[in-house]
Amino acid sequence: MKVYVGQTRSSALIARLEALGWGEMTSRGEFPPRRQPWAYDNGAFADWTNDRPFDSDRFIAEVARMEDRRPDFIALPDIVAGGERSLEFSLSWAPRLIGLTPLYLVVQDDMDPAEVAEVLPSLGGLFVGGTSRWKLRTGAVWVQLAHAYQRPCHIGRVGTEAKARPASAILAPATRSPEGWSRPP
Repeated sequence: MKVYVGQTRSSALIARLEALGWGEMTSRGEFPPRRQPWAYDNGAFADWTNDRPFDSDRFIAEVARMEDRRPDFIALPDIVAGGERSLEFSLSWAPRLIGLTPLYLVVQDDMDPAEVAEVLPSLGGLFVGGTSRWKLRTGAVWVQLAHAYQRPCHIGRVGTEAKARPASAILAPATRSPEGWSRPP
């Protein structure tokens, strides 16, 4: 399991995180990253919480600056709590970003695991987004789905102990096979 935490300016904390091998989750507007390894969050959640549209121009500009500093993955743009609309929106971005680095689909409230399973083979992994309540209620389903397709799964916004403990339990290796999904050959 690889852990990514948000940016910090504390040199003591950066040294501690590096010693642990923990990466940095750099969100749009925080580029460039302060340390390695790192992953890139598209910033849609911050836009949603501030009641503004997704800032696609800034996202595109920051991705263009990643030529020499490739993240471990990029979270595809999404619509928070947007279900199927978010899935369609994310997939519309994939052709512009393919080949840069692994692309993670941000699963959102009310997405259908069967529909996600159809597109998962063409993606690098899953990123469990959505509202906190939905994320903790359905997170295990998304981890199992990702692992059924030999893909990693990241759970976003679990930066407090109260959220990190249940997320850690969700990420524990699945012991049962999800029904209704076809596994890759």
